Amino acid sequence: MSRFSTAAFSRRRFLAASAGATATLLAAAACGDSDDDTADSASSSSGSSASSGFPVTIEHKFGSTTVEKAPERVVSLGWADADVLLALGVVPVGFLDWFKVWDAGVGPWAQDKLGSSKPTVMTGEVNFEKVASLRPDLITFVQSDGAKATWEKLKQLAPSIYGPAAAPAWGVTWKDQTEYIAKSVGKLADGQKLIDATGAAFAKAKAANPEFAGKTVAVAAAYDGKYGAYVGQDARVQFMQALGFTNSPKLEALKKESFYIDLSKERVGLLDADVTIVFGLASTTPLAQDTVLQSIPSAKAGRLVIIDDADLANAFSTNSVLSIPWTIEKFVPQIKKALA
Repeated sequence: MSRFSTAAFSRRRFLAASAGATATLLAAAACGDSDDDTADSASSSSGSSASSGFPVTIEHKFGSTTVEKAPERVVSLGWADADVLLALGVVPVGFLDWFKVWDAGVGPWAQDKLGSSKPTVMTGEVNFEKVASLRPDLITFVQSDGAKATWEKLKQLAPSIYGPAAAPAWGVTWKDQTEYIAKSVGKLADGQKLIDATGAAFAKAKAANPEFAGKTVAVAAAYDGKYGAYVGQDARVQFMQALGFTNSPKLEALKKESFYIDLSKERVGLLDADVTIVFGLASTTPLAQDTVLQSIPSAKAGRLVIIDDADLANAFSTNSVLSIPWTIEKFVPQIKKALA
C-alpha cells in the first residue's frame, strides 16, 4: 500500500517503504466459512475485555456502524489498524500486511504484542472470500483509500468501520485512527491513554530539540530514478510537524487531492529544505550515489537524511501509536545531526 501513484507506480506502493507492497485494492466479494485452525487459535486473545458499554455506534466516512457487543473476532484491513488493535491488547484473527517484509506480518515495534497468537496474515489485495472465512464480528478499515465499493462489500460480511468523513484517502491521523478503533472494541479509555502517551512522546522530543521549531522539511521517496514528495495530509509529514517542523511551502503549494506529488528529475530541486528526508523504494539506485538527489542544496550542505534502514523507513511510514515511540528513538538523533 503505497502513497505514491502514477500509471506505472501504484498508490499502494508509495504508501509502503518496502519493496513488497505493489498490489491495489480490488477483488470480488464472496462469503463462506472455514475451519482455519490458525485463525481460531488467535480468536481467544482477539476479543475486547470490555463487556459493558455496548452497543457502540461509530460515525464514519460512509455513515455509521453499530457494534452490538464486544467483538471477539476482529479482522484488520486498514494501514496500521493492526498496530492499534495490538496496542489495545486485541489480537486480530486476521489482518492485511501492507509491507510483506516480516514473518509476523507486523513491524518489530509490534511483534511482542502478538504473544503466542498466530493470526491469519493476508497480503496483496483485499480478499473478501478470505475475510469471510475468518468469520469476523468486526472489520476495521480505518486508514484506507476510502473506496465506497470496498465498503459496500465489507459491510455484508461484518460490521465495518472506516475513518472520519472529512479525512482524505490515506489521510486519517494517528489520533483519529486510535480513537475510532478503540471505541469499536469497547476500549475508548485505553485508547485515550495511548493517545496521551504518544502525544507526550512527541512533546518530549520537541521540547528536547527546540531547534526543530519552524524549520522546513521535505519528505520524499525515490524509486527507479523517479521521485515523489509527501504533503501535509501524509503521516510522515505529520510526524515531522509534531516535532516542530513546517512542511516545505513549495511542496504544499503544489498539492492537489493526494498525499504525494510526483517530481521529475528536472524538479527535484523542490526537495530542498532545511532538512530533506528521503528513503528508497524497490529497484532504487543507492541514494548516496544518486547524483540528481545529491545535487540539491540541502544535500550539498549535509542536511539530507537518507533512511537506509528498511525497518525505520517502514516505522516512519506507519505512524501508529506503537511505531511512533520506536521511530522517535531511532530517527530523531539523525534529524538532529543533520541540522547540526
